[in-house]
Amino acid sequence: MRVALYTLGCKVNSYETDRIREGFEKIGAQIVSFTEPADVYVVNTCTVTQMAAKKSRQILHRARRLAPSALIIAAGCYAENDSAELPEGMVDFFVGNQEKENIPQLVLEAMASRPELEGEFESSQQEDGHTRAFLKVQDGCRQYCSYCIIPYVRGPLVSKEPGEALDEAKEMADKGYREVVLTGIHLSSYGRKGTMTDPEAESSLGQLITAMNEIPGLERIRLGSLEPGLITEQYVAEVAEADKLCPHYHLSMQSGCERTLRSMNRHYTPQEYLAAVELLRSKWPAVAITTDMIVGFPGETDEDFEESLAFLGKVGFSQVHVFKYSKRAGTVAARRPSQVSEQVKNERSERAIAYALELSEKFARQFVGSQRQVLLERPCAGGWEGYTDHYIRTVVKVSDQDALQANQIVQVQLQDCLQQAGEIYLTGVIV
Repeated sequence: MRVALYTLGCKVNSYETDRIREGFEKIGAQIVSFTEPADVYVVNTCTVTQMAAKKSRQILHRARRLAPSALIIAAGCYAENDSAELPEGMVDFFVGNQEKENIPQLVLEAMASRPELEGEFESSQQEDGHTRAFLKVQDGCRQYCSYCIIPYVRGPLVSKEPGEALDEAKEMADKGYREVVLTGIHLSSYGRKGTMTDPEAESSLGQLITAMNEIPGLERIRLGSLEPGLITEQYVAEVAEADKLCPHYHLSMQSGCERTLRSMNRHYTPQEYLAAVELLRSKWPAVAITTDMIVGFPGETDEDFEESLAFLGKVGFSQVHVFKYSKRAGTVAARRPSQVSEQVKNERSERAIAYALELSEKFARQFVGSQRQVLLERPCAGGWEGYTDHYIRTVVKVSDQDALQANQIVQVQLQDCLQQAGEIYLTGVIV
């Protein structure tokens, strides 16, 4: 049985696709590229924006064109929320977020009633080419931001037991992964049954990080997207001695305008966000702060946008992912009459992206002349490409590419800061 997998959306989806892949490998399936003929196509979908939903539809259409008689499975958020948009017969099965790991068994049962798909199973253990492993330790969200559909399709807050998470991290280290990325739909809620303000946390993310820091063979712990409310004196104290924790925090911002944040139903002010950043920098002065920014949110005025743009400079982000507001049916924001025109969204997006690029260069340039460790990922023109612990893309120049390999950590003397296709990167040589 040949199985092709495709992932859209967040790092949680990436983790869940890896688990689906492992499930298929256990039953002897052969994992093939999504561009190849297959018996089964599994698309792990996303619906967080209109573009993500459109992409999910396109990939499902592509799978059906590639193999008209194959089993097509749509899994995840688009499957839960928007399956009615697809024509009849496009997809054989829709699988919700809580049932993804059952997909291999579902396929086996389906094949029993589809004998034309039965074939001799081949054992195939294929490497996915990743140098970092994603470890999902949390699911669900109860923040109910006014623009977001995710709380309605991801279910209640659930956290992986610390012992189970540590065992999984140990397995990843034993497989040779140097870096593990902790992910969750709302990672900051790890250990909590209610919201971020729930006083009865069963365990904390900081405690989990501290325990993971002791795993032999694991060299880097990186965190997925976090809320600024997580960053407290207690959290900083908990992780203070975790030397494997990367000095990189993706703190969700969305807007630097207080009025817009209230309209989004975000649970902090720009001042509270900045205080969280300053607390991190009091412990790790060169910490990288990355974020997301939504432009053109309903009701966002020119003044609101200028306030949000100026806030980027106040924080000094190392990277900003800029998104144009995308109306999602079923959310509060989608029903508001004060929608911003596409032209204005485009203009604001271009300005925000240009400014974010300036900030990225300023942050990266401070490391020129210093030495950092780089986790190599793939060969490129003139050398190897990888990332520093601050999550700065780095090209390591070497004359013999065969002398290095993916998943290797090397000490690099950083020599220059360059820009290519709207992305800032560093260059250097091994010392």
